[in-house]
Order: sequence, then structure tokens, then C-alpha cells
Amino acid sequence: MSRQRRISAKSGGHEFTVQDHETDSPIVPIAQLEQLHQFRPDRVDWIFEQTELEAKSRRAEDQRINTFVFVERLFGTVCAFILGCGGLLGSIWLAHDGHEFAAASIGGVTLVSLVSAFIMSGIRR
Repeated sequence: MSRQRRISAKSGGHEFTVQDHETDSPIVPIAQLEQLHQFRPDRVDWIFEQTELEAKSRRAEDQRINTFVFVERLFGTVCAFILGCGGLLGSIWLAHDGHEFAAASIGGVTLVSLVSAFIMSGIRR
């Protein structure tokens, strides 16, 4: 996101201008590079080198974050699958032993909670 603000005021023969540039991008605006070139031409190359280093760092961080998010989601899905299978197998075992009310309660709660969790996680994405 980038925002630029420029405020100018004139009074008599005097003019005062304030310019502000705010961005989350590592790229410096061309107008500022031109001003820097007039003041310190040797620093323009340094700005480009630093911009390149910043871009590499951002890409590496984005890749790390995406990897961690993928691992977290995969781990959560595997845990939910194991928990769901355990709950359903437990309810089958209870039903086989003649505890139908307990089996229905555990099986129903297991299915409802897992379906609710998956629906809510899909909404948050």
C-alpha cells in the first residue's frame, strides 16, 4: 500500500511545501532517487543494492511463512482425522458392547464437533 501527501501554502511571495510518502514497498520513488542523485550520486547504487537485498529477504520470509502455514494446516487436518477416527471407533466399540446411548452420544459429538471445526476454519480463510 502506498500513500502520498503533499501540502502547499503560499503567503505573499513565499511558498512552503511539505511532501510525505509512505509505503510498505522497498522501492524508492523516482523523484526521491533523482533528488538523491543530485545530492549524492554515489548513494543511488547503494539504494538499489539495498532494495534488492530487501526484496530477497521479503521473498525468503514469505516462503517461510507459507511453509509454516501449510505445515500447520496439514498437522491440524491429520490430528482432526486421528481424533475423528478415534471417536468413531470408540462409539462403534461401545455400540458393539451394548452401550447404544453412550455410542450415539460420542459418535454424534465427534462428528458435529469435527464438521463445525472444519466449517469454521473454512470461513476464516
